[in-house]
This record gives sequence, C-alpha cells and structure tokens, in this order.
Amino acid sequence: MATERALEPEYEVPTDGPEATCPYCGRPFRSDRYATFHVGVEHAEECTDAEQEAFGEERDDEEYDLFTFHFKTAISVFLVYFLFTFIYALIWAG
Repeated sequence: MATERALEPEYEVPTDGPEATCPYCGRPFRSDRYATFHVGVEHAEECTDAEQEAFGEERDDEEYDLFTFHFKTAISVFLVYFLFTFIYALIWAG
C-alpha cells in the first residue's frame, strides 16, 4: 500500500487560473482544453461520444494553430534570408 501511494504522481495546479479535473482519474488541469486533451489521449476507451467529439475538435484546432505557426516561421526565415542576401549583395556591389 505504501508503494502504491509513492507511485501516484502529485500535481500542482496554480489557483490563479480556471481549473478543470479529469472525470476519470481526478487529475487537475489549468484549463478545460488541457483536460479535454488528457481525456482524449489517456482515457480514449472510456470516454463518451461527446468527449471524443470535443477531443477531435480541440485536436483539429491545435493542428491548425501548429500549421499557422509553421507557416509564419517559414515565411519569417525566408524573409530574413532574403534580407541578409540583399545586404550582402549591396556590400559587395558597393
């Protein structure tokens, strides 16, 4: 019994934000979004259809946000590369 208790992780969730808990294992989360991801990944076999749908929507939103971030990063790298190449050409043409 002591070893079971020692293996259970302890979670510290700041009290300044909205709190959500997993309905299956009771793990606390800072937001409902994190709890939705947790339920969809860790409790996929047990969750309801509504929870699976919410997880799918959150996953799609996350994929879109990640695509947008990657796109903006690629454009930024391209622009910086172009800027340095342009400056290099100006210096050598000088």
